[in-house]
Amino acid sequence: MKILQFFTLLVIGLLMVMLVNIMPMSANNESNSLLIEELKENRQLWRSQQLKNYQYIYQQQCFCPLPSNVPLKVSVKNDKITQVVNLNNNQVITDLTLPKTIEELFKIIKDAIQRNADEILITYDPTLGYPTRVAIDYQKILADDEITYTVKNLSKLN
Repeated sequence: MKILQFFTLLVIGLLMVMLVNIMPMSANNESNSLLIEELKENRQLWRSQQLKNYQYIYQQQCFCPLPSNVPLKVSVKNDKITQVVNLNNNQVITDLTLPKTIEELFKIIKDAIQRNADEILITYDPTLGYPTRVAIDYQKILADDEITYTVKNLSKLN
C-alpha cells in the first residue's frame, strides 16, 4: 500500500513539473521570435562594420572563478583575442578563453534562445550592433545559473 502511494505521489509530482515546464513555452515562443529577429538585425549591422581589430571593456558576472566579475580590457585582432588585462590591477591575463569576442557573444545569445532560457535580456549598441549587455537565466528555478556579459567602450584598433 505504501509503495502504491509513493508511486502515485511520484507520478503526480512528475506531471506537475511537466505542466510547469510546458505552460510558459507559448509565451516564450513569441518573445523568442522577437529575440531572434533582433539578433539577426544586430548581427548583420555588426558584420557590416567589418571590424576585425578592436578593443573593449568586458565583464562577465556570474558565480564563476576569477577573472570573472572583474572588468577586463580585451584586445581582438583578426577576430581572435590577443590580449586581456585585468583593469583592477593592470595585470595581463594569460588565459584568453574566459572573455568572449563579439561573435562569441552572438553565438551565446543564439544558444540561449534555442535552449529556451527562462529569461534573456539583451541590449545592443544602436550604431554598431554589438551586444552591450547579455543577461541570461537558463532556469529561474535554479540558483546560481544566471550569467551576465557586459561590453562597453568598444573602439577600433589599427
